[in-house]
Amino acid sequence: MPKIKSHVYGKGHLHLITCNCYQKQPRLGIEKHRDVFVRLLEEVRVKFRFSVVGYVVMPGSFHLLMTEPAIDTVANSVETLQQRYRRRYNNSARSDAQVWETRYADTHVYGPERTAARLAFMHREPVKAGLAETPTEWEWSSARFYAGQPDGVVTVEELVDRNGPVNPSK
Repeated sequence: MPKIKSHVYGKGHLHLITCNCYQKQPRLGIEKHRDVFVRLLEEVRVKFRFSVVGYVVMPGSFHLLMTEPAIDTVANSVETLQQRYRRRYNNSARSDAQVWETRYADTHVYGPERTAARLAFMHREPVKAGLAETPTEWEWSSARFYAGQPDGVVTVEELVDRNGPVNPSK
């Protein structure tokens, strides 16, 4: 009998959140929609007091590597982000369409090697999708932060372990 997957909190692990738009429709396909989403992500980050280690916003999904929030749970913070974006999206589109898939993936990430691998995977997504030539060209990603380029809207905090900063480009 398969084990029931339950979310574990309080261990200090990072959480890799992967969320798709409803039926893979590009609800984040327009630049202004991605801009609104990253502004809302920053607002939710401040409200729930968690650190964003990495993120990428694609036309049909987003990936977010985050610490556990100081206030409430990861599930509630992601749900708040989804609700706020859905409200803004539907107000601008004058609709009541479903924006997000019902479920999202929450994967625990621990250890510097796994963290660097997840960051590298996330940062390659726009290149694989043909949206940019290099990861740093995509504005809605933390790749620019790790490349030492000017910060975006979302405050990214580099993860540091006992051996120094975790760098996804290594």
